[in-house]
Amino acid sequence: MLVGSASTMLRRARRQLPLPHEPVVRSYRLSPGSRVQLRRVARYAISVLLAGALATLLGIGHPYWAMVSAVVPIASGSFAAGLARGTHRVLGTTLGVLLAAAALLLRPADLVIVLLVALCTFGVEMLVGRNYGVAMVFVTPLALLAVHLATPTPVEQLLVDRLVESIIGALIGIAVGFATRRWGAATR
Repeated sequence: MLVGSASTMLRRARRQLPLPHEPVVRSYRLSPGSRVQLRRVARYAISVLLAGALATLLGIGHPYWAMVSAVVPIASGSFAAGLARGTHRVLGTTLGVLLAAAALLLRPADLVIVLLVALCTFGVEMLVGRNYGVAMVFVTPLALLAVHLATPTPVEQLLVDRLVESIIGALIGIAVGFATRRWGAATR
């Protein structure tokens, strides 16, 4: 998240730099907009920490999948949109795991896996802007095939890890979204 936000922060910082002839005025008070940003960051942090901690405590092999899934419902803005996005994440991931299982259980050659990754990448690019849930059907096998190609892992473990961690993360993100849905009500 930090890497993804870095360019936005840099662009904003460049726009706010004073001209050489202007004095630098520093304000350490929080504006209403910065309070909203702090609440948003807090929601992300709570979701990611809870999802990562739970996945780690359960001993699942890829806790970052839970952490990424926890961000999905929070990023939507409203609770209703987050609930829909979290549901799309779980349903799309479930179908994607089944698709990946069909591919990986056949034990294809590495070249076939690379071609399947390319096909899934095309599917993601075509669908992610239109329907997040359907795009997840392609994102999931893309991730699983790439991970399996880079670090061969027992297929069953890989599939279960992805499904369980995506469910854990989405549920935590939805719960945090529900618990914090009124945080910004006073400033609206």
